[in-house]
Amino acid sequence: MTTESDNQHVHIGAYALCRDPSNRLLLVRATAGLEDGGLWTMPGGGIEWGEHPDSALRRELEEETGLVDIKSHRVAAVYSHAYEGRTDWQGDPVHHIGIVYEVDLAVFDLRPEAEGSTDHCEWLTECQVRELPLGPLAEFAVELAWPKT
Repeated sequence: MTTESDNQHVHIGAYALCRDPSNRLLLVRATAGLEDGGLWTMPGGGIEWGEHPDSALRRELEEETGLVDIKSHRVAAVYSHAYEGRTDWQGDPVHHIGIVYEVDLAVFDLRPEAEGSTDHCEWLTECQVRELPLGPLAEFAVELAWPKT
C-alpha cells in the first residue's frame, strides 16, 4: 500500500517564454552544484509571499538575464509537474506549478546572473535547444515555442 506524506510542498513560479526577432528562445542554465545544476530552463522562479505573479516575472527576468524592458506579456500556459522521488529541504514531496508568460521584449541584450541560481543565459535556435540537457519546464517551453507537427 502506498501512502502520501501529510506534508506536501507546492512550488509556484512565474516563467518567461521569450523569443527574439530571429525566433530564438531565451533559456538559462542552472548553476552547477544545485539540484538541477547544468540543466537548461526558462528564466523565472518562485513567487514570493504576497508578490503578484507579474511582479515575480519581472523580478526573475531581470535577476537572471538583465532584461527589464518588457513591451507586453500574457499568460500563455500553466505548467504542472509532481516530481517522482524529489523532495524539498524538509523531505516533503514537491509539486511544481509554473505560470508561463509569453513575453515581448523591446531590448534583447543579456547579462547573466552573478552568483545566483543560474550561471548562463542565451538566445538559442531550435536546433541548439534540442541538443541541450533540459529540465521538465524547459521541455514544456520548447513544445510551446516550436510545437511538433
